[in-house]
Amino acid sequence: MAKTKGKTDNQDLTPNDKKNLQTDMRRFGYLLPTNDEELEEFNKIFGKTQVMFPDHLKRPAFLGGEQLGKKAVKSVPVQKAAPVKASVKTSDQVKSDYFKKLVLAAEIAYQLHEEPTFGHVKFVKVYLLCDKVCEMNLNSSYGRYAAGPLDPIQMRTFDAQFKRKRWFIVSRTHYGAYKYTPDEKADEYKVWYERYFKNQLGEIGRVIELFRKKSSDFCEIVATVFFLWIEFNSNHKLVNNASLIKSFYEWDEKKKRFPEKDILNAIAWMNENGITPLLNKS
Repeated sequence: MAKTKGKTDNQDLTPNDKKNLQTDMRRFGYLLPTNDEELEEFNKIFGKTQVMFPDHLKRPAFLGGEQLGKKAVKSVPVQKAAPVKASVKTSDQVKSDYFKKLVLAAEIAYQLHEEPTFGHVKFVKVYLLCDKVCEMNLNSSYGRYAAGPLDPIQMRTFDAQFKRKRWFIVSRTHYGAYKYTPDEKADEYKVWYERYFKNQLGEIGRVIELFRKKSSDFCEIVATVFFLWIEFNSNHKLVNNASLIKSFYEWDEKKKRFPEKDILNAIAWMNENGITPLLNKS
């Protein structure tokens, strides 16, 4: 017998049937995945689609892995060109990408924490260059700041999560710099690091080693030039030493403290070591 339009047989389902139905719906994109198995099935079907999210979804509490309620799922707006189902997928993907970013940041902090030049400025720049050079596309929101490209919310969140997870003790030195000391649970991130970045371990390690003994100023110059280089490629502008130096000094008044020879030396070093964005990178 045909069912009455607009009605469902939900009341006829047993609790176990309802649970199985919800699991299937999550796997096929109608509800948020709640475990790794469901997420893996979901990713196979929908892949990775970028959407825009409101600011409240970027807060540390959300990004730390708390479960979204029904109301929050309904509030996620999708870009006009994106399929409707992708909004559910990318909501979970944002959380997944956030944890990947946290794990990458933990590896950088662990590898460089004993270096006297390692503080917030160097941390941010090495992280950006690992992300971009290794083509991980981890969706950080870098803006233009006096010390170069920066995602300030992301950096503050890393510090907060390091403390909460007991991965690192984050402290300030007597001259105001940030210091990272491995905490009692620092080894926890390593399992995830090898899982998430198993195909990029060598390249990430290479980038970190290239900057190990470099000063914060050098890292600032390289990251700023790299960011400008990406913009030039995206806008199909001519990239050469003259155009990069001109835009470097136009970035912020404080960039004028760097002699031109330091910028030229940094560009030459970038070319020599493959720390450059290719035309097909973004």
